[in-house]
Amino acid sequence: MTIILTSILATHIRDENGIKTSIPLEDTNEILTNIKKYLKGYNKIVYVANNPKNIEENDVRIVPVFESFDKTGLNFKEKILLDCRNSRQAKEILTGADLIILSGGKCICQKKSFRKIGLKKFLQTYKGVVIGISAGTMNMCKTVANFPEERADLRERRWLRGLGFFDEIIIPHFDGETKTYQIECDEVDLINDYVLPMSYKHKFLGLPNFSYVLIDDDGNVFYYGDMYTILNGKVSKREN
Repeated sequence: MTIILTSILATHIRDENGIKTSIPLEDTNEILTNIKKYLKGYNKIVYVANNPKNIEENDVRIVPVFESFDKTGLNFKEKILLDCRNSRQAKEILTGADLIILSGGKCICQKKSFRKIGLKKFLQTYKGVVIGISAGTMNMCKTVANFPEERADLRERRWLRGLGFFDEIIIPHFDGETKTYQIECDEVDLINDYVLPMSYKHKFLGLPNFSYVLIDDDGNVFYYGDMYTILNGKVSKREN
């Protein structure tokens, strides 16, 4: 299995009304080059929804993703959204997939979904490519720092056990130059009130948008783009 852990996959742009338009994938930090390099075929792509019960949002979210791959020339014969409507057939759907994408969203919600479909066990023998996006990236790690993005998340557990495919703890959307979160969170100062204080217990890997970690079939780890170490309340740029 080849794993790509990123904060975002730039499959679309938004206009002033928030409407998404799909765009071809760009090769920022060689991500498109690496996707093409490690893909073994183009038979099936499976997008695993974050909240399997949020059917309307899942249907809207998936359109620009699949359109983007088509526009990029990554023309998969079969494109499948995996959510509550077909989760009972998860193993059958995932089997034979050349590419599995793990959506961003809420970590705890996604963790429960992964457990229900038996994703960890399946990935232990999987031979294709997995791309984690944001929460999908965090949950692929051994430990998850479950910081809140809004007030509704404040009562959640801060530390979670992930799937265990990467040893470092990733903080996605982290701008190490400004020490800010690259997603707007008006209700919570998650960097100063949560991420930095939580770094006194664990060392974090701060992952800005467009940077990513790649783990190849042999377990070799490669870092693309800027990365930051967050430890004991301090931030330092990593030499990759």
